[in-house]
Amino acid sequence: MAHDSEQKIKLLVLYDILCRLTDENHALNTDELIEELGKQGIKASPRVLTRDIELLNSHGYEILSYKKKYYYYYVVNRHFDSAEIAMLADVVKASKLSSGQKSSLIKKLSDMVGSYQAESLSKHIINCDTPKRSNSHIIYSIDAIDRAISERKKVSFLYYSLDAKKNKVYRKDGNRYITNPLVMVWNKDNYYLITYPDRHDGTTTYRIDRMESVKVEDADIVEKAEFANFDIEKYRTQVFSMFGGEVHTVEMQFVEEMIDDMYDKFGEEIRIMPGTDGTFRVKVPIQISPTFFSWVAGSCGKVHILSPRTINEQFKEFVEKIKNAY
Repeated sequence: MAHDSEQKIKLLVLYDILCRLTDENHALNTDELIEELGKQGIKASPRVLTRDIELLNSHGYEILSYKKKYYYYYVVNRHFDSAEIAMLADVVKASKLSSGQKSSLIKKLSDMVGSYQAESLSKHIINCDTPKRSNSHIIYSIDAIDRAISERKKVSFLYYSLDAKKNKVYRKDGNRYITNPLVMVWNKDNYYLITYPDRHDGTTTYRIDRMESVKVEDADIVEKAEFANFDIEKYRTQVFSMFGGEVHTVEMQFVEEMIDDMYDKFGEEIRIMPGTDGTFRVKVPIQISPTFFSWVAGSCGKVHILSPRTINEQFKEFVEKIKNAY
C-alpha cells in the first residue's frame, strides 16, 4: 500500500515538473527529470521513469518525446495557451483588485503555461502599478456573492461612495443592504452585482468594489418568475450604463461607417435594414440613460433616434442642458 501511494505521488510530481519546466522548445531528458524528482525527495531510475511516462500517456496526459543522444520529453497541450492567458491577465489588470492581488492572480495564470512561456508573458502583462483605486476585500466579496447565488440565499453588505478627499461615505447611514442576488457581470473595467428587491419590479445594480462586509444571509431569496431564465447576454446588449433606466425598443438611423459600432454595441444577431440616402436603420431594446444619450451625441450626427418620440425628445433636452451649461 505504501508503495502504491509513493507511485501515485511520483506520477503527480513528474507531470507537474513536465508542465512547469518543458514546452516544445524546452524538453528535459531522462537524467534531468530524475534530477528534478530528486530535488523533491523522489528516487527514480531511467527504466522506471520511461514506464511512468508511458503510464501517464495511456491515461490521456500527452507527453511528447524525441531522441537525440538521450530521450527528451516535453508537454505541449495545456488548459490555456499563451494568447488566452495574456487576455485573461489583461482582464485582471483592468480590475479594481489591489496591486498585490493582481500580481498574485497573474502569476498563477502565467504558471499555467509553463515557466519559459510565463517568463516571456511577464515582460508584456505583469504591470500592475496603476492609479486605479482598489478594494482589498473584493476577492472575498466575490466569493461570498457566488456562494449566495449558488445556494439561492440573500446577500447583505455595506455600500459606499467617495467624497472629494477620497473618504468613504456609507449609504443608508451605514446600515446594511439586504437583497436578492441575481448575477455578477463585468462591464467597462468594473465588476457589478445585479440584484432585485422583494416587493418591487426591476433590478438594482451595485459595484462590487464599493461593497464591504459582504455576508451570505440565512434567508432564502424571494423567487420571481421574471428572473427564472435571466438572459445575461441579452441584458448586456441593452445596457449602456450599469445604472441605466427603463428598457425601450429604440429605432435609430445611422450612416454606413457606424455599422460596425452597432454590431459591437448590440450583438451580431441584430437586423440592420437599408434606409434612404445610403443610411441604415435598426431597432434594438436599450436601457435609456445619460450614457446612451452621450453615445448618440458623440457620434456627431452619424446616429439619429427616430422613435419612440418621447426618447427623441429626452435626447434633445439632454443636448440642450449641455449647451446651456456652457
